Amino acid sequence: MRTWLVLVAACLCACLGARGQDVQLQGLTGGNYRFKDIGGQLYAQSYLSSYSYPSATVVVTLDRPGLTYLAGSVAATGLKPNFAYQIKLTGNPSASGMTDADDATNETLGFLGRWWRISPNPANSNDADYIAHKDIPGYVFEGYVLIAFFVTDAQGSATVRFEGNNSFHVLWRTDQRLQGANDGPVTPVTIPDTTGNPAYDVAVAARSYGLYGEWEPTRTVPGTLEMPTGHYRCRMFLTEESFHDTGAFAGQWAVAMSAPLEFDIPTANTPPTPPLPPPTPPTPPGQTPSRPLTIARLYAELNMARGHRDRAWVRGTLELPEGLELANLEVQVNVMGAAQTLVLNSTGAARTRECRLALGQPREGSRTVPFRLHIGSAALVLPSNTSQEKTVQADVSLKLGAEDYAGSVKARQRLGSRRGVLSFNANRKTK
Repeated sequence: MRTWLVLVAACLCACLGARGQDVQLQGLTGGNYRFKDIGGQLYAQSYLSSYSYPSATVVVTLDRPGLTYLAGSVAATGLKPNFAYQIKLTGNPSASGMTDADDATNETLGFLGRWWRISPNPANSNDADYIAHKDIPGYVFEGYVLIAFFVTDAQGSATVRFEGNNSFHVLWRTDQRLQGANDGPVTPVTIPDTTGNPAYDVAVAARSYGLYGEWEPTRTVPGTLEMPTGHYRCRMFLTEESFHDTGAFAGQWAVAMSAPLEFDIPTANTPPTPPLPPPTPPTPPGQTPSRPLTIARLYAELNMARGHRDRAWVRGTLELPEGLELANLEVQVNVMGAAQTLVLNSTGAARTRECRLALGQPREGSRTVPFRLHIGSAALVLPSNTSQEKTVQADVSLKLGAEDYAGSVKARQRLGSRRGVLSFNANRKTK
């Protein structure tokens, strides 16, 4: 007899509490990325060919309770040097097929900031277009607000605080466009001499610039944004600022990093209470009491063009119960119907022809373990219909003795899209 228990869902969200909540952003690939610094200086060819956002680490800490906007700090390493990044709140429209859709949040963000029409004819949009077509099948609108920005240092790092009480249109340098009366304040930025910096292959003397956020017309002026009271479910983006540049390596406001986010306005003084898990049925005689495995975070990404090889990644963290060790842990993976069994070595890694799984080691005093599942090209299917959508799905179980921990992941992404859609469910079964 097997008993199935739904795991406590702690995945795909970050909630704000009094002590601050860390939001770990994940790097994306496949966008029309910029490879010039804020002044337009091109990076070295070796840097262009080797840089990847999944190698960066960015944590946004939200730590200001009682506000009508988000505020906190950014700690980043591994980003592009001397580079400007936008901080955005972006909605999850249900018409896009997202499993964690929230149309109310999406609409609120759009009316506070801007609209992007995903389909038909992807382009910037406006309130009138949204109101006229939001209920028409085939129309998908994504609302977002550019709430803040920051600039990295010469190593691509940043440790800054931000006040997200803005609704900017885009960023400018003062040598490009004069600051308007309603625009945000000018932030002075100095780029040091590039001599000896491996990201550059040309030595350029130190340069100074002024950056500011342009006011989004018809919206509240920078520094006065007040978000309506309520619960919000959306995504936090780091978006590259391209400065309306053109030509090779100029970029086009590509999303660099992303994380799902939930929060309340006013920002909470205590963490929201998570839903209670289903009651645990009595343990049959002779069996081990149930020990739930919590999926703390989950992220999926499809890469469908790089090097003409299709790949997919599923990344996240697991909260392991006491007594469950990684060494010699048997992992069964089912990818598109093809079952594979992996046995983790002493470092928590295993691989087969089409799967590679790596589990990190928990920090001292913690049972939280990061994991990364890599799925090769044979697991990706391109349908013959006109949707041109690739999908990947994997059923994963972690097995130790009489206890199995099982979950399934399914991700899909349209060709040409920068982002995929992820759905996830996890269960624990006891024999």
